[in-house]
Amino acid sequence: MTSITFYDLSRQGSEGLTDSERNWSPNTLKTRLALNIKGLSYKTEWLKFAEIAPKLESLGLVPTQPGPIAYTLPPIINSSSSSPRKKVIADSFAIAQYLDSAYPATHPLIPAGTAALQLAYIERAVDPLMRAAFAGLCRPSFERGCVDAADRAHYRSTREALFGGTSLEDIMAMMDSTVEGSYKAFDEALDGMARDAKAAGGQDVFIGGDGPWHVDAAIAGVLMSVLKMCGSDHALSKVIFGHEWACSLLAAFEKWA
Repeated sequence: MTSITFYDLSRQGSEGLTDSERNWSPNTLKTRLALNIKGLSYKTEWLKFAEIAPKLESLGLVPTQPGPIAYTLPPIINSSSSSPRKKVIADSFAIAQYLDSAYPATHPLIPAGTAALQLAYIERAVDPLMRAAFAGLCRPSFERGCVDAADRAHYRSTREALFGGTSLEDIMAMMDSTVEGSYKAFDEALDGMARDAKAAGGQDVFIGGDGPWHVDAAIAGVLMSVLKMCGSDHALSKVIFGHEWACSLLAAFEKWA
């Protein structure tokens, strides 16, 4: 019996798609990849943007950040009969730590002594990559990520509040205008990661050396999200296709996607 429930973000046109085809969020991909790397059985509960806060509140979770987008995915629930009660965990890093602890026989995502190092790497390298990708992901997140009218209204109100009342149309236009500069930053971020992976040894693919760490899953999640939502003709996608290390990382993660 599957004891883990994973909450993921749905999108338009997902009827009939497999879970691997349906997922798209860079945030939730980190945890989906983590579960797959570990070979754990789980079920997915798909949520719309407008359903995230009510669902997470019902699970007893506190807001993950201040502001209009207070609740974010992913959380997981482990209802294993060996536990005295259901274990609910939010935040992909905390989830990876929990999975390492709860399933010690599986591949470690945050090996002993690497937590601080990985957190620092996320701040120094992965977060800038995500910020560079955001310019390209903003419009498709609304146009392709929102499932219905209620979802679009929720997305609009929360994003306009986040940007101080700026209309969503102006926000998307602003993001579109910064794509050229963003893809240069995106490419430079990938170059830095490629050097770090080479320095780590192993296959010259993973920041974790011989096997994937949590940070590797986070990077792969960003790349997969861009390709899924922006399409192959987008400037950011072309950067990925033209980057040898990025293609090698995606090839390595293909079996866990």
